[in-house]
Formats: sequence, structure tokens, C-alpha cells
Amino acid sequence: METSASVPPRRPHTNLGGRLALEWTRLRRRPAALQEAAGWQIVEGHLSDLDQVLEAVGYEVAATPQTEHRLRTLVLAAADSELAARVAIQRILPGLLSVVSRRRRSGEGSDVLDELLGAAWIEVRTFNPARRPACLSAALIADADYRAFRAPRRRRSAAEQPVDPTIEPLTAGDEQATDRRNPCDELAELLALALEAGVPDDDIELMRQLLDTPKVIELARRMNVTPRTIRNRRDRATYRLRQVADAA
Repeated sequence: METSASVPPRRPHTNLGGRLALEWTRLRRRPAALQEAAGWQIVEGHLSDLDQVLEAVGYEVAATPQTEHRLRTLVLAAADSELAARVAIQRILPGLLSVVSRRRRSGEGSDVLDELLGAAWIEVRTFNPARRPACLSAALIADADYRAFRAPRRRRSAAEQPVDPTIEPLTAGDEQATDRRNPCDELAELLALALEAGVPDDDIELMRQLLDTPKVIELARRMNVTPRTIRNRRDRATYRLRQVADAA
């Protein structure tokens, strides 16, 4: 997966996270990688370690408009750069591992991480530049989780309707870094818990729409409803999310 032109190959789940960490250690100071990464102009000044790029795009630091803008720059570069895609995967890897832990607890198979990494690679490299989610890392994790797990299940269920793949944002913090999680990603984790708890998809979808389009008036215009309707639905969804948070 270090520099692959397509989806990273499937590997046994055992210690895959450790192998990814080792791969990153070997990659992050490689001169050719640093030279390419400098061209993204994400880090000001001299670039001596790809960890500088990770920090600049919001890895284990509080989210700011600047980190979101830089992460977007990185993901857009990933359309043509395998290295940028690999860095983006590293940025969201703690969140992906958190998804794996959650799905293991729910009884998923042993190849969860393989499936999720493959889906994340596709989502990063095919990100639609027209999208502008407020929490890009959470949106990417959500898209990967949907592609890997929810979409196949929906295809198997004729009774369910297709859903936008970005409605299930998840945490970008792993179990060893919960005290450093991005607040934006904590909201994403709450939305995931709400979906598991049975909160209706339309409420989750509304919250996702609000993440992408935080202005109620603009969203109401897009959905061809009144702003009051959006506010009422938002308040209902928020109340249900609070119930989930209290029970978590």
C-alpha cells in the first residue's frame, strides 16, 4: 500500500496496524517522498519529515479552518499522487482502527481492517472536489465504512433504499488517543453511535447535510423546504443524538 496504483492488496489482519506503522516509519523521511510532499505546499518552510504534513492536516490536534483546508489540499492531490493518498490514509488511520474495534465488538469477521483500508484508499483517491464537508477526515472515514460494510448490506436488502455514503461519520481518534481527538470527529463518532442505536437514517442524513452546509437558509433552499422545517428537524435529530450520548 506504500505506493500502489490501485487498491492496496489484502493482507492477513494479524498485526496489520503494526506493519502500517513500520511502513510509515520507513516512508516518512525518504528523500523522494519529502521532495514530492514539499510540492503540495502544505507545510511552510523546510520539510524534513512527513509527520510535519500529518500535523499540518490535523492529526491528533484540534481542528481549525487551516487544518481542514490543508487536509482538503492533500486529498485533492491524492487523485494524482499515490504518496498523497498514503499520507491521507495515515491521517485517518486512528479513526479507521476505531471503526475496526467497534465492528469487531459487533461480531464482524477477521478481515475488517483489510476491507476498510481498501475502501478508504478508493474514497481518498476518488474524492469529489465539489464536496466541502465541515469535517473532511470524518467524512472520509464514513465513506470508507459505508463502502466496505453498509453498501453491500443495503444491496442485499431489497426493502431498503440507497443512502448517501457520507451519512455515517466516525471517530478519527483511536482508543489510545481519545484525549486528543478532534472535536469535529467526536461529533462524527456520536452520529455513528446514533445510527447503530436506530436513529432514523433521515435524521442522520440531515445532520450530515448540516455538516456539509451549515447555513440553514442555504440548506432549506437546496432541499426545497422552509428554514423552519430544517430547524425543527435539526432540533428533533439533536434531541435523539443527545439521548444516544447519554446512553453511551
